Amino acid sequence: MQKKEGLPVKIRDQKWDGNSAPLVSIVCLTYNQEDFIADTIEGFLDQETTFPVEILIHDDASADHTVEIVESYREKFPSTIRTVFQTQNQFSISGDPEVNVMYPIAKGKYIALCEGDDYWIDPKKLEKQVALMEENPQYVLCVGGYTRFNQESCETRVIIEKSKGFEFTLKEMRFKWLTKTLTALFRREVVNEFDFKAYNHRRDIHLFYHIVKNRRAFYMAENMGVYRIHRDGINSMKDPIVNGKASYNSYKELYQVNRDDFTREMYLKSCLSLLNYYIYLGKATFSNFKLYIEALMLVRRVKELKMFVTVFLERDFKARLRELF
Repeated sequence: MQKKEGLPVKIRDQKWDGNSAPLVSIVCLTYNQEDFIADTIEGFLDQETTFPVEILIHDDASADHTVEIVESYREKFPSTIRTVFQTQNQFSISGDPEVNVMYPIAKGKYIALCEGDDYWIDPKKLEKQVALMEENPQYVLCVGGYTRFNQESCETRVIIEKSKGFEFTLKEMRFKWLTKTLTALFRREVVNEFDFKAYNHRRDIHLFYHIVKNRRAFYMAENMGVYRIHRDGINSMKDPIVNGKASYNSYKELYQVNRDDFTREMYLKSCLSLLNYYIYLGKATFSNFKLYIEALMLVRRVKELKMFVTVFLERDFKARLRELF
């Protein structure tokens, strides 16, 4: 492992010889985020580490000034920042430029994720996560807490699941989606073990499902970064029913390909949550109630039948749908 003894140094101030391979590859996807991308990159450069880091930025054919901003940083830090500038939007074509474009060129033992409208606020984020992963080879993924920041209302909410860090598997993820992308650091080798081409509705759900499947991960009870909620976000301010449909399609596909208990249960929950939303929007139709039959066919345990009652109970389903993606 390329590592220096002594105190961590900000990435912007580090000097490594040409033979020093990065221990961490930061992968950042950006699209039309000229108002945010500088904060994101500054958060990377302010990371204090004892090891080399590369910053990989993929711009997906932005129509604003995002490319110019990214390029200005690359010119200042040419040995640290590598860029991929698309002329045609890859997300609309393949839906997965991370997997198809960025992971194959990453050189680090670990990959850390952060999209171009989010940013890190803990300067020791990478140093702490890598230390934990190096000392605990049983973990393939490390995530943590974050702050939700609503760009429109300026409201903030810190989300940290427990007061102490804890180990988790897919079993725990059945009840709470723990893997917020901007906090994730995982072993690069694991992404070579599965093929995303089997999926047409690829999302972060697929990535984290496969990383954690049959493995263990760790949740750090620390506030690592800021997740922005804004009108141009991919998911954050879309109508919940849009995200509900996307979640339903993703879990249905995951189940059809993998046929395990986790994907079955999550597919069941997504069916019922989406149907409930249709009911309380006043848009329930006979075709919508096919979801009810679809869900019923997924039941394997008596206790799962209890979930069917909740379909007809009014709740804050925005929050429930949010937990599924």
